[in-house]
Amino acid sequence: MRSVPSYALDADRREPVSYFEPGGPPRQGLADICIPAAPDAGNHLAPKLRLTSLALGCSTNKELCARFAQCNPLTLFIPQNAYKWLSGKATPRASSVYEDWARVLGKPFTAPFLAYASFEEFQALVSKHFALPQTALDGIRVEAGLPPAPPSHAPAQLSPGLVQRGKGWLEGEYLALSPAWASTERGRLIVGMASIAADDQGDLQIRYTENLFGRQVAMRGALVSDGRTAQSALTCSYTQRLFFLALNVPTPPANLVGGILAGAAIHDSDARASACRILLLRSAPGLSESLAARMGYIDAVADALPAEFAALGYRTTGPMPALAAGILDYLGADAASGICEAAPRSLAPLERDIDRLAIG
Repeated sequence: MRSVPSYALDADRREPVSYFEPGGPPRQGLADICIPAAPDAGNHLAPKLRLTSLALGCSTNKELCARFAQCNPLTLFIPQNAYKWLSGKATPRASSVYEDWARVLGKPFTAPFLAYASFEEFQALVSKHFALPQTALDGIRVEAGLPPAPPSHAPAQLSPGLVQRGKGWLEGEYLALSPAWASTERGRLIVGMASIAADDQGDLQIRYTENLFGRQVAMRGALVSDGRTAQSALTCSYTQRLFFLALNVPTPPANLVGGILAGAAIHDSDARASACRILLLRSAPGLSESLAARMGYIDAVADALPAEFAALGYRTTGPMPALAAGILDYLGADAASGICEAAPRSLAPLERDIDRLAIG
């Protein structure tokens, strides 16, 4: 009878526990998986966690704990435990910690790999999917008693896997909420629709659509992600102007994606350069027609948001009031804080003054 790896034993029940591959269904029990443990895997838990923090851009243990909590609100990766594990004073006894860790990093990371991989093996896989500063990486290696990684003489290039990091959980359809740029709708929210999908080459593409005064205006562009951020230069099909989208990439399941939308107001004689926050709310599958029907303007009040969430397939009970209030606060829907804009005429006095000082 094969022994069950100690990693697979729950600390309280001492029973084999099944694990989940990120984004996938439950896999077979770990008693059925034979994975030899690397001799130094346990000794290198702390540097592997520090490398995880570096890859995810977490500057404190609290931030790393928050990333785990996003994937599993009941995670055992809490500040008290994180301190012990990151200081090398203890190792997790519950398999759920490794499962949550795998969800935080996403595919192709799995719980058994995280439990048994040496630091070298872990670093090699992380480096394929995240951009790691060489100096910070060397510092982690020195703390772990390992020699600095040899410098690479190859040109610094992002591999396709790195550029598209996070695409597995960004793909989908979203309802988009942002402050209205139109002066006639100032103080309200505009409801748009966004769709993120991979093209035939596996590269992410995003389409963002708004209904502006009865006309659907679509914008398209490639979406480039390094696992922490995602950016796109969107070309407007109506004006051919460019709009710029910068998103923060959340951890799975990415039901809420926030960022900044910048460009120039379309129906505006001054063509004001404008920017605002934007939120993408993930929709349940198969609701494209329902999303398209909801595009337009709504009042920036908490009572208007439950209907939008219901149309996306969400329940509107429990924390809905707090969520609605938080969304309005995040978007800053009032004109004073919600929109940053620069009208050409606002520079006119300064242009006259500098022209008087110009040489020749």
